[in-house]
Formats: sequence, C-alpha cells, structure tokens
Amino acid sequence: MALVMAFRILIVDDSPPMRNLLRNCLESVPGCKVCGEAVNGKEAVEKAAEMQPNLIVIDLSMPVMNGLQAAKVLNKLMPAVPMVMYTSFVTQNLEQEALAAGVCQVIAKESMATLIGAVRSFAAKNAA
Repeated sequence: MALVMAFRILIVDDSPPMRNLLRNCLESVPGCKVCGEAVNGKEAVEKAAEMQPNLIVIDLSMPVMNGLQAAKVLNKLMPAVPMVMYTSFVTQNLEQEALAAGVCQVIAKESMATLIGAVRSFAAKNAA
C-alpha cells in the first residue's frame, strides 16, 4: 500500500479568528492538512523554511512584514511553492503587485468558496 502524503498548507494571517476559520475550512478539503500558522510575514518566512509546505495562503495587511514583502522573500526561497493571497483589499493594482511578487492568485476574503476551489486545484496538481 502506497503512503499518500497530505497536501501541506501554511496559513499566514495576523488575526487568530481568521487563522482558525481558514484551518477549519482548508482541513475539510480531502487530503489537505494545515502544517503551520504564522502571524506576520517574517514568521511566515521562518515557518515556511522549517515546514516545507506545498501551498502558502497569505494575508496582505500584517505587522512586521506584510504579505507582499513576505511573498517576494518566499518566492526567492521556494519558487516551486504556490502562494495564494487571501485579503480584504483586492484591487487591480494589488493583483499586479502580488503576481510580480510571486503570488499565483489573489482572492477576496468574502470568497471562501473560491479559496477552497483554488486549494483543491493546487492539491490535485500536486497529487498528479
């Protein structure tokens, strides 16, 4: 019997209730496991290096280091790991900046279904 590895997700958000909501929703996706959480971009870089996630879900507005700054560092450290920016502040300008920083997709926080669909898609590509 082959051992199936869980699709590992790192959640980066400064809001404990949002991290909890994301953990509950993302772990409801078959095969997905939240491997860690970070409260700012600096901690995200440290945790990503330590935990080697398959996907990073990152907020934009956080203390210490914001999501765009962290995405640039994370993209250099682990360019093969996709990042999804999950934020309340979606604008065309932000989407362009996020894509330039290495983010694959920007999703509005009002749209949990879109986020779960994106996670399912990344997990399916990872399993293939």
